[in-house]
Amino acid sequence: MKQIVQYYVINSDLKMSAGKAAAQAAHAAAISVLTYMEEPLFKEWLMSGQTKIMLSGREAELKKLEEKGYVTIKDAGRTEVAPGSLTASALPPMDKEEAKMIVGHLRLYK
Repeated sequence: MKQIVQYYVINSDLKMSAGKAAAQAAHAAAISVLTYMEEPLFKEWLMSGQTKIMLSGREAELKKLEEKGYVTIKDAGRTEVAPGSLTASALPPMDKEEAKMIVGHLRLYK
């Protein structure tokens, strides 16, 4: 049985506080709902507990995700980071094994 999950990647190069990182993940979550709600697996993910996995990645990794068309968040620069800083990325809900091919090399966010 496939497990539908959604991965989020936080930019570890920015050394954001836990609260700032959480806010950026929340931005990514909100935008990802608007972006991915028509995707085939979205409703299945929504009804199966909305499993989310937070990963940590360097800015170069987030840029690769942005180039592939995944949701990315750039900060307004009002608090901890410079305006336009790439802070977070979100993949669409997808099969965990498929997602591992994209972000499986990244570590869990701590």
